[in-house]
Amino acid sequence: MFDIKKILSRSWHILWNYKVLWIFGFILALGAGGADFGNQSRYSFEDGARGPNGEPRAPEGWEIESWEDLQGDTFGEKMNDAFRQVRAVVENLREQYPEEFRMGVAVAVTAVVVAFVFGILVAVLRYVSEMAAIRMVDEYEGTGVKVGFRQGWRYGWSRDTWRLFWVNFVVHLPALVLFVVIGLVVWWIFSALMSGVQWSIISSVIAGSGLIFLAAFTTAILMVVLYVVRDLAWRMIALEGKAVREGLREAWAMLRRQWKNAGLMWLVMTGIRIAWSITFVILIIPLLVVSVLTAVGGLAAALVPALLTAGIAGLLAAPDYWPWIFALIVGLPFFAVVTFSPILLVSGWWQIFRSSAWTLTWRELKAIEAIEAVGLNG
Repeated sequence: MFDIKKILSRSWHILWNYKVLWIFGFILALGAGGADFGNQSRYSFEDGARGPNGEPRAPEGWEIESWEDLQGDTFGEKMNDAFRQVRAVVENLREQYPEEFRMGVAVAVTAVVVAFVFGILVAVLRYVSEMAAIRMVDEYEGTGVKVGFRQGWRYGWSRDTWRLFWVNFVVHLPALVLFVVIGLVVWWIFSALMSGVQWSIISSVIAGSGLIFLAAFTTAILMVVLYVVRDLAWRMIALEGKAVREGLREAWAMLRRQWKNAGLMWLVMTGIRIAWSITFVILIIPLLVVSVLTAVGGLAAALVPALLTAGIAGLLAAPDYWPWIFALIVGLPFFAVVTFSPILLVSGWWQIFRSSAWTLTWRELKAIEAIEAVGLNG
């Protein structure tokens, strides 16, 4: 008999009695959440560059006309003229402010590279932690043995870990298709608006909106099923050594056989997730207060890479204050991770509880099927 109460009780017990898992939960929270860091800038023209009524006016060659004033009769011709004017703006910036333009491009490239490297590192750590948590919980449930961080890391650092990534990639393909569909529909509606034909605008808006709603609704239902398949497939890969295709196929077959138990577990976990989200919102204020204290550690963690970056930028002839901008970009991820570590730690509790619950669910479903198989053979 599928005992959800036992699964949740054991998951709760594992969370609070196997604290090494908190480290992997912290990493899972970092990989599952993430943060968007952006900056805003505003260019202020010189006082002399103003129109007759005192309004700001761009220097000569910088004027970008309204859509109606763009050259060309068709949408494509107007877009080409718009791109031409944008290129003219860029060329003027390069000529009038060569140093700022060069440093601005370097800052943008640095920010993209840092974000890319940080994202890759977090992704690798996430899947290693996912594998480690699955294997550690399974071993603890089966034998009662707790392992330390080093052994847990060995469990996670495996060739099979790469397969978790591919399973996740395959599962999210419908979401990727949805974004493509939305992009095409938006372009269709935009093109209709630019054409100015009333019947074309009305038909594209009505049909496009309906298509987006239908695609989003279908994708949402499909993703619910695929997430359950993913969680089962991950455990087949981690605990049985299955390949990606084999793991997905067998997970789908198990879901078809045990759809009532798996569906009920999904409903229960969804309810718990909602309750946890409400609790987390309540906890966020005290966690932010604690983060003010951990910000000191964040500054200490960011200090060394920031100073090294500023020194290297200075050696590469970055003028004035620009080395410190590069230092800020490189040091920001270190600062953010340490500063918001209390929030990541608490978020990691949910990650470990959820992972443990699905690992125990998988074990329970395997046990049920084994008993059923014995009964049929008997």
